[in-house]
Amino acid sequence: MDHSILLIDDEEILRKTLSDDLEEEGFHVTTAVNGEEGLEQFKTQHPDLVIVDLIMEGMNGIQVSQEIKKLQPNAPVMILTGHGTLESAIDALQLKVQDYILKPVKRDELLSKITSCLENTPPRRTLKNRKPAYSQNLQLEKVGLTKRQREVANLASQGYNDEEIAQILKISVFTVKFHLKKAFKKLNIHKRVELILSSN
Repeated sequence: MDHSILLIDDEEILRKTLSDDLEEEGFHVTTAVNGEEGLEQFKTQHPDLVIVDLIMEGMNGIQVSQEIKKLQPNAPVMILTGHGTLESAIDALQLKVQDYILKPVKRDELLSKITSCLENTPPRRTLKNRKPAYSQNLQLEKVGLTKRQREVANLASQGYNDEEIAQILKISVFTVKFHLKKAFKKLNIHKRVELILSSN
């Protein structure tokens, strides 16, 4: 199991216990002690799932979820909450977080909910461990793509999202989208998945 999880909780014992349990199950776990640190970790690690405590000093779980959704609207987020804050956790579902789990955390229930959240999410490695490969089978030059369009299309075909491509190439997300649109037209494809499949 190669999925990565970012666990944000200011309770050291709970954070370590959950982290150890999840790593035993084969997940790669990164932890953060507060919301601010968690957001920085999210920006650099690009985890497959974020688990965040609802009640923390500084940024609470709702605020962290809001910021994460601004950065990556489809990012899976799960809220940890005590019985007394269940109503707030339900409110958090309005932010389109994937689920919530009550404390004290039951391992089997946690694993079940994580599996449900990740069942349609392919594992992604962090940017710092990912090396772009430019030797795809796509015949990009033959269809008249510019150098930048080929770079963007190659990275997209490897599963990088627009934000990651922008970071790698040091261009704006708008520019990435612009070049992808042009590349799609020249390649006569309409969806990103077609680009990924055509490179395999």
